[in-house]
Amino acid sequence: MIVKPDNCENLIKLLVSKPLVLYGMGGAGLRIAKWCDSQGIDYVFADNAAPEKQNETNKTVILPELLKERYKDVNIVVSSIMYYNEIIEGLLRMGFVEEQILSYKLFMPENIVWSDLDSNIDWDLMRFRVEMFCEWIDADIKSVADYGAGKMFLKEYLSGDVQYFPIDYIKRNEKTILCDLNLGDFPEVKADAAICSGVLEFIYTAELLLAHVCKNTSKIVILSYLTIDKFSDVEGRRASAYVSDLSEKQIIDSMSAGGFVLEKSVPDPMNSACTVYMFKKVKGEKSEIDSKRP
Repeated sequence: MIVKPDNCENLIKLLVSKPLVLYGMGGAGLRIAKWCDSQGIDYVFADNAAPEKQNETNKTVILPELLKERYKDVNIVVSSIMYYNEIIEGLLRMGFVEEQILSYKLFMPENIVWSDLDSNIDWDLMRFRVEMFCEWIDADIKSVADYGAGKMFLKEYLSGDVQYFPIDYIKRNEKTILCDLNLGDFPEVKADAAICSGVLEFIYTAELLLAHVCKNTSKIVILSYLTIDKFSDVEGRRASAYVSDLSEKQIIDSMSAGGFVLEKSVPDPMNSACTVYMFKKVKGEKSEIDSKRP
């Protein structure tokens, strides 16, 4: 989620008009909290995992069912994108009125650009995901194409004899292979393995990119994606700057068409609703890279 409200002054006046509750301590909630801190706005959290979450903050964290008892005349920001509609329904059942319930969308710019996305990345969490990817890369992998390389954490975990191709829309250093994937500007890079981490949701040409990756990768493809199956609220997806809405079946079918079979999938350590997939090239299937090898 991008926290960059268009009218800060009016939003601040609204938020300080009553005691403030941020409902949800996921990624969106923590970003909103950080912005409130920067503006000197006090708040408490409400979260279904309040006892565990209390250890993660110096702010008060209460269970949602205690809200009406302890905080009657408050503004409540629903700061969960995934469970937004469910939370609103629950608050209305508790007896809160619509005027008290505020949306996370108030904190977002009307138009999201790539620079907004880049400046809001939690790089520490990205590193955690990359560490998991590297556990799946075997010793026989001698080249890796990293689509959406970012700060190139992946290279730090690869053996020195592995050739690394960092692909990104920003030329972060002289080694970056500059490409605008949303324009179908795909790099002519061939490798044993390809990584697509936190990229496909933001690509209009997601299925075309997968076809390109399959064509130019000889052994494994590792990718993360929050499917439409797990997050079906299209408005919420757009608020998260997601522009593609693939199902798990569409991903698996796209990879199968490119000669890859699903080897395993696990919840993303950055977001349990998201999934990390590893696909392997089917034996006997020829890709462009295979055909050029002796």
